[in-house]
Amino acid sequence: MQGSLLEEKRTCIKWEALTVNSEGNKQSPITKLWVECGADIIGNEKFPFRRKFYMFPEYTWQFRESFENKGVYQTVMQYINPIWYQNQKGKWLINASESLKWGDFYLDFDTVLEKEEDYEKIKEDVRTALRYITIIMNIDMNQVRFFFSGGKGIHITIPAITLGLDPHVALNQIYKMIAEEINQYCKNKTLDTKVYDDKRMFRMVNSWNIKGQAYKIPLTFDEFVKLKFSEIRALAQTPREITVSDPVPSARARIVINQHIEDWTNKVNRRQEFSGKLRKLDKEPPCIKSMWEKIFRETVDERNNSATALASFYMQQGIEYDETLARLYKWNNEHCSPKQKDREIEIIVQSVYSGQYKYGCETFKRVSGVCDKEKCPLFAKTITEAV
Repeated sequence: MQGSLLEEKRTCIKWEALTVNSEGNKQSPITKLWVECGADIIGNEKFPFRRKFYMFPEYTWQFRESFENKGVYQTVMQYINPIWYQNQKGKWLINASESLKWGDFYLDFDTVLEKEEDYEKIKEDVRTALRYITIIMNIDMNQVRFFFSGGKGIHITIPAITLGLDPHVALNQIYKMIAEEINQYCKNKTLDTKVYDDKRMFRMVNSWNIKGQAYKIPLTFDEFVKLKFSEIRALAQTPREITVSDPVPSARARIVINQHIEDWTNKVNRRQEFSGKLRKLDKEPPCIKSMWEKIFRETVDERNNSATALASFYMQQGIEYDETLARLYKWNNEHCSPKQKDREIEIIVQSVYSGQYKYGCETFKRVSGVCDKEKCPLFAKTITEAV
């Protein structure tokens, strides 16, 4: 089953191009939505979780069956005609950060649940979120979907159609901005705002939570309000279906979403770009030169550590923060596959400069794979000074 799903992906890539009508004229590319799925692997201590199973949303039922509907997940975001790349092993992967995204708005509330009072903390924060959703965003309560995660949390979602939004490459980040705004008013801080990366997976509805020993199930609003946590867990011992209202677009919600999109766009545009000319260094060791000649792939080539090492080298050479940031942007765009988000590069450079992290030969050798001390101007300088 797993092999056939991957083969399906390869087949679709081949015919995704252009369709031809009865007159033989080329038409627009077919719009295809993709999701990534993952699963808990029972009894495998070394690899307890596997992901990177790509498929059309309508095929996820096959994925469920292949793992007996236990511990199965799919990305919250759906990728529209996604950008693909090959990793070092030749496997095709979706470049999630650069692909256009579409998906429902979601909030994840959870905490340690040892007694009913703990669940009441979640309920209080959910009520706060609902006030924001119904008052600020003017969304009717019948548009809000409630789920028990099968473990220790409550998920609520709002259909993308209700929000009236258009697909966006940074949709997950825009959702995060809304969640962070809501979280300001949540007294018990049970709202998790760390679940908005572009590859975030949620447990499939009506699938078995292996750790929680219950199904993730939909709830009605009345059930969420009236039932105790123990009663919800009892309800979650079997899958269930509930009737929900059809999505109805909210004009006010669209205004709120568009405002957050504008805020996100302004934030991106406000990034300080280095306007000066990158200097050619008089002394650049072979290891650093090598890092500007190879391609760094995710995880395989220590992409994050390599960026940190480069930032440290430039800092130790007395290069100003803005120029180092510009150098790392350029290195990331030209030598990383897939490239990291600009924000990740900014965090790395900020961390190195604020912490004054100084790395030496062993680190540069490890990330570059090169060390030629005879031709290294820095090593030669060290030896000369020692003498």
